[in-house]
Amino acid sequence: MDAILDFFSNAPLAFRVLSGTDDGGLLIRLGIITVLAVPIALFILAITYLFTSRLDKPQPTKKQRVDTLRKTVNQVGSKIEKVGLSKSKKYAQFERLVKLADYPWGLSAREWFVLLIAVGVLVSLIVILQFFFDVMVRKTNSFPLFTFMVSPFAAVGVLLLHIRSKAKKRESVIQYDFMRAFNRLGDLNKETSHRMLEISLAGTRILKNYTPRVDLFKHNPVAAMEEFASRVGTDEAILFKNTLLYIMNNPENKESQITRAEIGIQKARSADEQKELKKLEVGFNSFILGPFSICIGVLCLPWYQFLKQELGKLIGW
Repeated sequence: MDAILDFFSNAPLAFRVLSGTDDGGLLIRLGIITVLAVPIALFILAITYLFTSRLDKPQPTKKQRVDTLRKTVNQVGSKIEKVGLSKSKKYAQFERLVKLADYPWGLSAREWFVLLIAVGVLVSLIVILQFFFDVMVRKTNSFPLFTFMVSPFAAVGVLLLHIRSKAKKRESVIQYDFMRAFNRLGDLNKETSHRMLEISLAGTRILKNYTPRVDLFKHNPVAAMEEFASRVGTDEAILFKNTLLYIMNNPENKESQITRAEIGIQKARSADEQKELKKLEVGFNSFILGPFSICIGVLCLPWYQFLKQELGKLIGW
């Protein structure tokens, strides 16, 4: 009886010693155990599922796996769009940017959006796991708040920068292609409508890949040119579409219409160049302003300390 009483009386003390409640480490240890146990359990379940599925079903090909993954991503993206992104102007601009970049890595705007969210969440989880590793191994309890806040945005920013760079490069090439196409279009007189379109786009780098098919153009030229402008995805494509359709209906005003279109493209390109120059000017000023501000601060620091001491003497600090 005395032994049973001693066991129950010493049980709370033993629990405190084993769990670390006396020094406040119980929650940290439980958190570390949870963070480590959950991924390991999921990994074991995934390995078990893979082996059992291989025994029961034929192994899918690489293309089938990619298609399945893209289908899942599209389903997730469609659900996110239904929440409210479809009406967002920012999301519409992002869709136009991905389209202008010609869908980098073969991913649509919806797939890119899901990828950006996944990358941000993954980087955040890596920072949290690194924190628990530091707590368990290096015995440091300080949470990297700055890294946790900056790293996801930096990772997402790198991907967005990749999309923007490809879109900018493609847009520049397309502008030159349309200028070349309009120049050739002005030299053609006796060709048929589709032949005129085909020759004008033959010497371009990108636009020749979007030339409408002969049967579709002859059946419905307006719909064929609409599809052409939609696939290219720029304002210059809409201008080229309207110009070509106008020339087909009014061949006597061909020269004036082409000249007007060329002037429009040149103005758009000049506006883009002005924007780039302004960005370079702002970037240069920002680059110079930082060191200049530091120099001014270093020069003013002794005077600030001197005035502070004098004012302290006058006020009686």
